[in-house]
Amino acid sequence: MSDAAPEDLLCPCGSGLKHKRCHGSIVDPAKAVGNLPLNATAFQTGLAGFPGQLQQMHVVNQFPDEDPRGSVPAQGAPGLYEVVFVLKRPGFPLVGERQVSFSNGLLGDSHLGIRPPAFTPPGSHDVDRILLQSAGDDGSFEFIGTANQKGFLGKITSRPFQARDRFHAEEIAYRALAPSLSEFSLQLDIPLQIAQIETKDLSTESCHVTITVPFFDVPLIVAPQSRTEPDFRGIASLYREALNSNSPVYQFLCLFKIIEALRARRKKLQRAAKAANTGRTPAVPEIFPTTHQDIRKWLEALFYVRPEWSLVALDSAVPPEIRGKSFDEVIADLLNPLRINIAHALFEDTVRELTISYDDLLDTRKIAKLVPLVKCIVRRMMKTDFRAEFLAHVPD
Repeated sequence: MSDAAPEDLLCPCGSGLKHKRCHGSIVDPAKAVGNLPLNATAFQTGLAGFPGQLQQMHVVNQFPDEDPRGSVPAQGAPGLYEVVFVLKRPGFPLVGERQVSFSNGLLGDSHLGIRPPAFTPPGSHDVDRILLQSAGDDGSFEFIGTANQKGFLGKITSRPFQARDRFHAEEIAYRALAPSLSEFSLQLDIPLQIAQIETKDLSTESCHVTITVPFFDVPLIVAPQSRTEPDFRGIASLYREALNSNSPVYQFLCLFKIIEALRARRKKLQRAAKAANTGRTPAVPEIFPTTHQDIRKWLEALFYVRPEWSLVALDSAVPPEIRGKSFDEVIADLLNPLRINIAHALFEDTVRELTISYDDLLDTRKIAKLVPLVKCIVRRMMKTDFRAEFLAHVPD
């Protein structure tokens, strides 16, 4: 029996460091306890899901038993909704990491000047907002754009409109507004990046805020190797490129390209072994785990500096519909058709019509939902193919 304190023992991840200097040095913000006053405009939040992916924070008001609003489902019911889009300049966050602010606590920012001092419209010195109108398959919408103190467009708020629930309201409001933002970007050559979306049920004042999950803070417990083969260096550079992007489409394409490169490398090595008559050990089929417990163990071998995995993260990494399937099956039936669809929309066969609209929330979120899965496939294949270079000290 050891008398050492738990923090003085070696970390079970296999790094060779004491627990307090490895996994024990990471604080899980999901365990932070805080209260949310009725008049709060911001709050600290825990993490759920994968870093870099979208997360929705739901605030559901409670009512007395006799109040009919208490019977409204948590996600809302058919009625009037309001959606607020808060903008930011790329690279300049509006709040600190893991800090969530409601829209009434944010001014937002962009490169688009709409009032003084940023821009004074000719003949309109007292302009303080803009009106955007949209008409489409979902109906007619009006949005009010307001500026921050410097005169740059910061927030865009919908006029009340009918929707089935909060999720539907966010979807159709985004679809109505995004084409205007895209045209501003095209005409004026500026990015217009949405920092967060707040969707409110006007009957209950319940809302949800859609934000991007920040990355974890991690200790420096690995060192880059000075001599690695070109394939490894190329893959590492493409992986970093994916993580540095805030576009789920680009992330998906970068990660899927790594999968293609790894599969091509495996075939090349098999051909070389056959030509040299040296033989090559047949690859063990790569199968997705089936239970939450097995998924957690599987992930701990791929992402070895992490707090506890939330159920949202486990389901993002290995969605229920692919559990027990092989990598080859999922790549062929799910990922490759999506990659082809994106490629046709962006690169190939110019006589075809666009099959994906990046102004449609459903299209972009379908891609974003698969990014954690693709990332896990990449890391598992890397751990199999580059055992001496990638997570060498972490046992399978």
